[in-house]
Amino acid sequence: MILLLSTMLLVFLRAFQQLNVIHHHMILAGCTSYGIAIAEVAVVLNVIDLGWWSVPWMGTGGAVGVMLAMVFHKQLRGILNHE
Repeated sequence: MILLLSTMLLVFLRAFQQLNVIHHHMILAGCTSYGIAIAEVAVVLNVIDLGWWSVPWMGTGGAVGVMLAMVFHKQLRGILNHE
């Protein structure tokens, strides 16, 4: 479960950072790097413990994380741009 959440956070942050870069939100893109570093370490440590059993947890966490990032970024852009 920890691996699912850490992978979800990692993929969320990577996708969110990429969307911020595309839309020229430099401060948000820069700050996201620290969260990515923390989530990356959490994922690596958990994969070491679980081995191949980590694949379904990571796949599910990645799918949920990327979709949440897309929805969240779209809502945030609406707030920031007063759309």
